[in-house]
Amino acid sequence: YTRNSFYIPLMTRLRPMGITVDVETANRHGLRWLHDVANQRKHETIQARPCDRWLEEQQSMLALPPEKKEYDVHPGENLVNFDKHPLHHPLSIYDSFCRGVA
Repeated sequence: YTRNSFYIPLMTRLRPMGITVDVETANRHGLRWLHDVANQRKHETIQARPCDRWLEEQQSMLALPPEKKEYDVHPGENLVNFDKHPLHHPLSIYDSFCRGVA
């Protein structure tokens, strides 16, 4: 849709003037095309004009959540010291149980 309705007509209109369609030109003309053409026609998928639909949907949109605050972290302030001795026994103890089984 965009190629046939926007890009080709724009390129055809600018080529006789010696202007090539670059990113800046396409963006400038594209914003005008969106406002004047694309958002003013009734779209098949939504059965409405996007400009009207946008106004309706804005009423039900939620506000963005507040930005996350960055907290200062100071290592060492609230560290918990754990026991250096593990709660389980060393795995080598199983060697004594398994001798002669294999």
